[in-house]
Formats: sequence, structure tokens, C-alpha cells
Amino acid sequence: MGENRKMRRFALLVAAILTVGASPAVACEPVSVYAAASTTDSLTEIARAFAAETGCEVMTVFASSSTLAKQIEAGAPAAIFLSANSDWMDRVEDGDLLAPDTRKDILGNDLVLIAPKSEPLAYRFADDASLAAAIGEGRLALGNPDGVPAGIYAKEALVHLGEWDGVASRVIAGDDVRTALAWVARGEARAGIVYRTDAQVSPDVVIVDAVPEDAHEPVHYPIALIEENTNETARDFLAFTSGATASRIFARFGFTPLGAQVN
Repeated sequence: MGENRKMRRFALLVAAILTVGASPAVACEPVSVYAAASTTDSLTEIARAFAAETGCEVMTVFASSSTLAKQIEAGAPAAIFLSANSDWMDRVEDGDLLAPDTRKDILGNDLVLIAPKSEPLAYRFADDASLAAAIGEGRLALGNPDGVPAGIYAKEALVHLGEWDGVASRVIAGDDVRTALAWVARGEARAGIVYRTDAQVSPDVVIVDAVPEDAHEPVHYPIALIEENTNETARDFLAFTSGATASRIFARFGFTPLGAQVN
């Protein structure tokens, strides 16, 4: 009995020493990131990398930037907003919803013309042939030009190139750029204009040609904290999205990280 009592005392002493010397658990606060649909694959991987490094989980919500901005205006619990264009971020900022001095452009992207892999399209923007003639009676899939950034950029480019009037009646407009991508992948549209990053993640489409960069405003993605829902974990994740790990992931998915080195 005496020996057992000594063993128990020794075990309790060791446990007490380990408890005193242990590091406190990481305090993770809830974080919801509302992000443009075109960042779905890359940001999901970045959120996993952040969780592996910090132990803090991040909830992601993906949709068109217009939809997300309106949800944030209506009080959605977003701690971070990553938009696919400046106009929708401007709208949230004009409503005094952003945390001061947290907005920055972190990504660049390109537009491309795509077609179903099973039915490639012979067309180049530099050629004299019209896009309307190239797609024939088929449909042209875009994000909705009335609100979806990819669609806004696409219409701007087509107007600039003198192609819009010829294809406007054949446009089918999706709620976000991934919808337009899916229509082309399934062969429901003869062609589409999406971000290069979207085209790269689908095995069922081919890139026909790049949309000339000088035909539309630069595609930049601003990110910012939402002041009402900001916390320390959100600030850490915001910084993480511009760090080396996130920049490498963004670059692998075809984005151009802005202001960060990719090793």
C-alpha cells in the first residue's frame, strides 16, 4: 500500500509540473470569409493551410461579389470580404462597413474565351472573323454583366472589340462565373468568357484565346476586414492571404499575387 501511495504522489507531481510548463491553448475566434466564386479552389486550400499552421478554422462562403456585397450590407456575419472587382468593394466601403486601413488589392487575373473540350472553337480575337460567326447558333456563357465582375469585364471587352452587338442576343448570364464555366463544360453553351483561373480547374473546357488585356479594366481582387465582425483571428488570416504560403497557392491556381513574393 505504501509503495502504491508513493507512486500516485509521484504521478501527481509530474502532472503538476507538466501543467505549469504547458503552453496555453490557441484561442481561435470565429471567422467567416466571404469570397468571390473564382477563388473557391485556391482559398479553400489556403484556409486549410492556415488551420494546419495555427489550429484555427476558417469558414468560407463563395458566391458572386455582387451577391456577397449585398449580403454584407444586410448584416451577414462576414469578417473578411474578398471581391473580384473594386466596384463592389467600393460599395461596401461607402457604407462604412470596412475596418479602416485594411483594404488592399492582393490578386490579379485574366479573362479567356473557352469552349467545350469535346467541341473546340477556331477563333482568335486578333482575326477579322466575328465571334458571332464563330459560335453560330450557339450560346455564349458569361457571368451576369449587370453585377457579376467576370461578366462586367467580359461585356466591357466585347464592346471595346466591337463584338457585343453581334453576340448580345446569344448571351446566357449566370449568377456567378462558375455557373458560366459549368454551362460550357456541359456543352450547354458553345463558348464562354471566364477567368483564366476558372478555365484551368475544369478538365472539360479548353482555352480558345486570351481576351486582350487592353480591352477592359485590369482584373484586381481587393480584400478587407469587415469592422463589425473583426477579431484577432480574422486579422491573422488577412495577413496570411498575402504571405508566402498563400501567394504560392494563388499562383499555382493561375492568379497573379500582387505585392507579395512567390518563392
